[in-house]
Amino acid sequence: MGKITESSKSQKQKQKLFSQAGMIAVKTAQNNNLPITYASGNKVIKEYPDGTTEVLALITPVQTTVPKKFIIK
Repeated sequence: MGKITESSKSQKQKQKLFSQAGMIAVKTAQNNNLPITYASGNKVIKEYPDGTTEVLALITPVQTTVPKKFIIK
């Protein structure tokens, strides 16, 4: 079967795109007076437009690595 390979350059481009999309989403929520939800350390936090925060959950952060090559069977 076929192989899918991905260069580190394309991974960097995707990471930049995802980061930009996240920043746009946060700014849009803030501009519309909506809360934002994010992870910080071992907590999932909801932050309201007035600056107050609420801990929604405790989590165990997981670090993963993306393999440089993917094989589709």
